[in-house]
Amino acid sequence: MANPVTTEIATIQSDPFVPFFQTVMQPTDEVLVSRGGASAYKVYDEIRRDPHAFAILQKRKLEVVSREWKVFEASDRRIDKRIAAEVELWLKAVNFDRLTKGLLGAVLKGFAVGEIMWINDEGVWKPSSIKVKKQRRFRFDMDGNLRVLTRSSPVDGIAVPDRKFVIHRHSVDDDDDDPYGVGLGSVLFWPAWFKRQVLANWLQATRKHASPTTLGQYQGGFDQLKQDQLAGVFASMQGSDSLIFPENVKVELLEAKTQGDQFATLSRYLDELMSEAVLGETLSTNSGERGARSLGEIHNEVRIAIAKADADLTCQTIKETAVQWYVDLNYPGEAVPDVWRDFSEAEDLDEKVKRDETIYGMGYKPASVDYINDTYGGEWVEQQKIAEPNPADQQPSAAAGLAFADPERPETQSEKTVADLSDQLATLGRPAIDTMIADIEAAFSEATSYDDLAERLARLSGDMSIDDLAQLMAQATVAADLEGQASGNG
Repeated sequence: MANPVTTEIATIQSDPFVPFFQTVMQPTDEVLVSRGGASAYKVYDEIRRDPHAFAILQKRKLEVVSREWKVFEASDRRIDKRIAAEVELWLKAVNFDRLTKGLLGAVLKGFAVGEIMWINDEGVWKPSSIKVKKQRRFRFDMDGNLRVLTRSSPVDGIAVPDRKFVIHRHSVDDDDDDPYGVGLGSVLFWPAWFKRQVLANWLQATRKHASPTTLGQYQGGFDQLKQDQLAGVFASMQGSDSLIFPENVKVELLEAKTQGDQFATLSRYLDELMSEAVLGETLSTNSGERGARSLGEIHNEVRIAIAKADADLTCQTIKETAVQWYVDLNYPGEAVPDVWRDFSEAEDLDEKVKRDETIYGMGYKPASVDYINDTYGGEWVEQQKIAEPNPADQQPSAAAGLAFADPERPETQSEKTVADLSDQLATLGRPAIDTMIADIEAAFSEATSYDDLAERLARLSGDMSIDDLAQLMAQATVAADLEGQASGNG
């Protein structure tokens, strides 16, 4: 079997669609090509002036920047932990969140460039800042190498030194043939352009509807002088409450017919197209009439998935450029740490409690209290259960065998009578007590606030009748007194 071919065949230099005489490549983005090539990136700045386009682009960027980030060491070796700690320190110093937001400008324009400002701090080379630059300042040569435009070379630019510029690319075509990348600007350009036309015509229609057109008719043939005179009079109508015309001149006001909400519908449709292109969904920005909660959660998951992809790509760019160069300069040959943003969602503790209760009901429990502390936070300790005494294990008391210990005796007739009277009193008094409890429960259920509840209870204490209960207690007292006298006489 023949060995595999190790050289690249489909190179840019052999591409028949790239002019042979070029020394600097031009973007393949058709919108840019039709408007001047690499110098036409300002057309995408017009897109960001649309409030809706700006909002969704910001939402996509800020969803990434709002996530916490961390540098992970390549291994447990001491040197790898040291490198990771140092990288995390200078990433914080250069404001990694702001750098990420700047590099995400590639989402709209295809690529973004950040210039590293290196400093030597006691023999250690590290970035003091990374400045994101305008895309219009840069070109790429036929080998894909970056060139920066200067006053001395405003067309082809000059070559840039190694380990100086961080380049982050975004391509809707998912290919590596175009070093400029292809951003979402190529997709958003036409919806944003059409929306500007819609708004312009909407304003024109609004003006026509608010200010009717004046129609003047006069008898006779074509008379330019008379027409000019009428036109002058009609122009003065804007600030006049009354007009005087000859009887043979007819004046009418033509009201513009309303076109319904066609402008609003079209504008909203274009906004939804832009939302789908940038966020992959619409409900987190345009609720519309289909804003069901379950559907909104699904749309939000799509938006977060896109943001996570953006975060992974930008972190990988930083790792392969600035972090890699830092390690090469200061720790040659050592492993490069990873930089990642955390997109894990917080677990619903209520659902976790229900799951743990179910597992506990199946006969299982945590191996230690550390599971409770790690899962639910705080500092928990296991309750100490108090064992209930077993009557069979109890030892007889010391006085149990003495002759003067009280022996168990049967219930006397008097005690039985008292118990019977108490049971009758509880039975007869239950309806009155239940009525009082029901009134109190009603006050609690109908109260709208704490002050309202206090007022209801105060009013209830004055309105509540205890006559039935008092009469019953009086009868019970008489019966008990008679029973006592009968017992004494016996």
